[in-house]
Amino acid sequence: MKRLFLITFCLCFVMQTIHAEIVKPVFKQLKDPNLDGEDNEPSTSSIAITPDGKKMFVMDNLEAGDTDGYAIFIYDLTTAFDISTMDVANRTIVNTTGLGDDLGFGNGKKIIKFNNDGKKLFLFNDFSSQFHNLAIPYDVASISASTLIPDDGLNYKTAYSEADIALLNGVTFNNDGTKMYLNDGFKNTTDITQVNLSTPFDPSSGTFAFTLNTEDNPDLTANRFTFEIAFDDDGTRLYIAEGLNNHTAIPTFIYVYKLSTPFELSSATYVGKSQIVGNGNNVSAVGWTFGNNGMKAYIATEDANADGDDIIYEYDLTCPYGIVLCETDAVTAIGAQVEIAKNVIHQNSSTIFKRFDWLRRNDERANLTNHEVKLNIHNPILAALKTNFESSLKNIQFTPASLKKGKTNKNKKNWSHWSHVDISFGRVGDTASSKPKEVKTEGFMYGLDKLVDNKIFGYALRYGNDNVDLEDGSNNVLDATTFSLNIYSSVPLERQSNLNLLLGVSYIKIDQLVENRETGNRNGKQIYTSISYENENDYTKYELIPFGKFEMGITQFSDYTDFGIVTNNVENHERLTFRTGNVSAGLKFDNIIYSDDKTLSRNGFIEYIYDLTPDIEYYVKSHIDGVTLKKTIKTHSLHNIKGNIGFEFAQKRGSTFSINYERYQSIDESGHTDSLLFKLGTINKQNANFDVIYDPLNNNKTKLSYLKNLSNFKLKLNSNYSLFSKIPDYGANIELSGTF
Repeated sequence: MKRLFLITFCLCFVMQTIHAEIVKPVFKQLKDPNLDGEDNEPSTSSIAITPDGKKMFVMDNLEAGDTDGYAIFIYDLTTAFDISTMDVANRTIVNTTGLGDDLGFGNGKKIIKFNNDGKKLFLFNDFSSQFHNLAIPYDVASISASTLIPDDGLNYKTAYSEADIALLNGVTFNNDGTKMYLNDGFKNTTDITQVNLSTPFDPSSGTFAFTLNTEDNPDLTANRFTFEIAFDDDGTRLYIAEGLNNHTAIPTFIYVYKLSTPFELSSATYVGKSQIVGNGNNVSAVGWTFGNNGMKAYIATEDANADGDDIIYEYDLTCPYGIVLCETDAVTAIGAQVEIAKNVIHQNSSTIFKRFDWLRRNDERANLTNHEVKLNIHNPILAALKTNFESSLKNIQFTPASLKKGKTNKNKKNWSHWSHVDISFGRVGDTASSKPKEVKTEGFMYGLDKLVDNKIFGYALRYGNDNVDLEDGSNNVLDATTFSLNIYSSVPLERQSNLNLLLGVSYIKIDQLVENRETGNRNGKQIYTSISYENENDYTKYELIPFGKFEMGITQFSDYTDFGIVTNNVENHERLTFRTGNVSAGLKFDNIIYSDDKTLSRNGFIEYIYDLTPDIEYYVKSHIDGVTLKKTIKTHSLHNIKGNIGFEFAQKRGSTFSINYERYQSIDESGHTDSLLFKLGTINKQNANFDVIYDPLNNNKTKLSYLKNLSNFKLKLNSNYSLFSKIPDYGANIELSGTF
C-alpha cells in the first residue's frame, strides 16, 4: 500500500512538473540594422523574413531625426536566418511615400506582411494601408504606383461593423488567406478581431466574424500595449507580443493561447506567458516574427536599452514555435503516418500490375517464373543510375500463365512463381502546414499465379519496412513494419480487352522514436482494391493501348499516446479512420519485334493521376493544458503525371536484357519520383544460372553468381569485385545445398 502511494505521488509530481514547465526562447545574438553613427535609420516598427532566410525586411517608423520615414529597409543575409550576416552597408531602402495611401500618419505602428507565396505585400499603419502585387515573390524593391492593389479606401479600424479598433498594432492572416486578424493593442483593452475574407488575401472582401477579448486574462490587465500577433503553422497556437515605450526596466511578455479549432479565435484558451529577454536585458517587442519553420524567433525594439536603440534580437527555439509550451508537430507526424498507409497500397498495386504487363510481354515463353529487384528514387535532386539483374532461381518448367492463351499442358506444373524487391528513398510532404519528411522504404513481395479457365488468378505476400525522418525539429522518426496479402486476377473481355482486379489487406505497426528511444507505437489495418481496364487493340501506327485505373483504400489506426521524451509533453491521439484513393487514365504502347530466335519489346506508358484523398481531420489532446485540438491534414498534389519507357531484349534460349525508366511528376508542385531499372539474366540448357550485378552507387561493386543444379543438389558460387578502385575489394564463397 505504501509502495502504491509512493508511485502515485511520484506520478502526480512528474505531471505537475511537466504542466508547470514554461518553454522559453534561447537568446542567440543581436544586430543593429542602422549604419554606424546613425540613429532611427530605420526606427524599427515591424519585421519579416523570407522562408529561405536570405532576406529580412524592416518597416521604418517616423521619429525625430528620421530622414526616410515610412520606408521599407531590405537586408540580404549571407547565411540563411543568421542576422549577424545582415549586409547593413548595402541595404536597399524603398520609400512608400506617394505610392498610395500615406503610411506616415502620426507616429502610429507600421506593419509589413506577405501572403503565403510572397506575391502580395501588405502595409498597414494606424489609419491607412497599401497593398501591392509582386511579380517575383518577396521582390519588395519593385513596388511602384503600378503595383498597387485598390482597397476601396477602407479604414480597417472601422471597416467591419462590429469591430471598433482604437489602435491597430498588429495584423496577420491564416495560411490560405481566408481569414484576417486585427489587433487592437491599446493599453488595458487588447482585442483581436477575426475577419473572414470571401476572396483570399483581399481585406476589402472581409466581414466581421469574432473578437477575442483579453480583459478577462489577469496577465494582460497591466498598463501596457500589445503589438504584433502570430500563429504557429497549423493555427492551433496564437502569440501576442507586448511592448512598452521607454520603460525597459519593466518586464514584457509574449502571451500564448491554444485554439481547439485551427485559426478560430472563438475556440481560444489562454495557456501562459514567457518574458522577453535579450542579451540579459528586458526587450520591448514592437515588431517580431518567426523564421526557419518556427525554429527561430526575431524580436525588434525601437526603444533604447543597454544594447542600443532599434535592435533586432535572434532566438533559437527548442522545438517548432516553442514559446511557453512545446508540442509535437502533430500535422507532420500524423501526415507521415498517412503517407505510410498510402505507400503500402501503392507498392502492392504497382508491383502486381507490373506483373500483368510482364506476363503479356512474355506471353510466348514457357517459363514465366520471374524474380526482380527494383530501386525507386523519390528525390527531386537525386536521380542516379542503379543497375539490377534478374535470373530464375529454379530451372523448373512451369505452365505459362498467359493472358492470351487458354490451353495448358497438364503434364507441366500449372503454377508460376515470382518475387520482387523494392527500395525507395526521398523527400515528400513539404506543404504549408506540414514539414518535409525523409522517407526510405524497403519491401519484398512473393507471388504465385496460374491460368484458370483463360483467366489469371494469383496470390502475393509483401513484407515492407518504412522509415520516415520528420524534419520538424523534434528528432522524431517513424519506423513502420507492414504485412500485406493480395488476391489478384486478370479477366479477358471481348475485343481484346482485359479487366485487372486486385483486393488486398494489410497490417501496419508503427513505432515512434526520438533519439532511438520509443515514445509511442500505433497499430493499423487496411483494406484496399485496385481495378484497371485496358484494350489491347492497336491504335495508330504506334500501337497505343488505352487504359484506366481506379484505386481505393480504407485505413484505421488505433489510438495511441505520444510520450514526447524530448519536449516533456504527453499527447493522446484518438483512433483515426481515413480513405485514400486515386483515379487515372493513360495510353500504353508495347510493340514487339519477332525474329527466329529473339524478340525486342519497346514498351511504356503515359498516365494522368488524380488524387481522390480528402482532407483528413483528427483529434489530439495535450496533457499540458488538457485542451483537445482538431487538426487537419490538407490534400495536396491533386494532379500528377507518370511516364514510363523501356526496352526488353529476349532470346528463346533464355537470356534477357531490359532497361526501363519511369518518372512520377506532380503538376501542382515540384515533387517527382524517378526510377531506372536494368535487368540481365541467362538460363542455360544445363540447368545452370549465371548472373552479373553491377552497382555504380556502391563503389562500382560487381557481383558474379553461378548456380548449377546437380540432381537433388545445388552448387552456388558467389564473388564480388569493385571496378575502377585503386584498392580492389573482392571475395568469394561456395554453397552446396540439397533437397529430398
